[in-house]
Amino acid sequence: MNWEQLLALAETLARPPEHGESRGRPQQTNLPNAIRAAYYAMFHALANSNADALVGSTPSVRTSPEWTRTQRALNHGAAKTQMSKRNAMATFELAVQDFSNTFVTLQPQRHEADYNPNPERPFGRYETIQSIQQARAAIEAFQAVSIPEKRRFATYILFCQRR
Repeated sequence: MNWEQLLALAETLARPPEHGESRGRPQQTNLPNAIRAAYYAMFHALANSNADALVGSTPSVRTSPEWTRTQRALNHGAAKTQMSKRNAMATFELAVQDFSNTFVTLQPQRHEADYNPNPERPFGRYETIQSIQQARAAIEAFQAVSIPEKRRFATYILFCQRR
């Protein structure tokens, strides 16, 4: 999955229509879909980064079964649990910490969008756009992190520590 395309989709969904009777307001069903797309952009940016850091990032490697297996190894709940451990996260670069904080914040919003048919408060356009912008900023900063730091983060996220 291409995280840039997912973020572009999120931005399109949050944008109000330019014509018709709902001009100026996005359809209410589009806002939860925008949140989903923003979260999945973060998830796939991390999954791809993990595979690139641990297996390689050349076009031929990215089509290998090893790259695919590594990319698919990321688990939503386990990733959030690891990213929520403040002491461990403090050992990573600020861009990794910011990415993690945004991921941890966005995941419950995605759960609300996916699983609550009657939210107490419908998704608002302003909050949705703010979440999308935070996801974009976090991913872009994370992309600039060094490969050794991404490798260290990938092993932290993907492999549990045995006691």
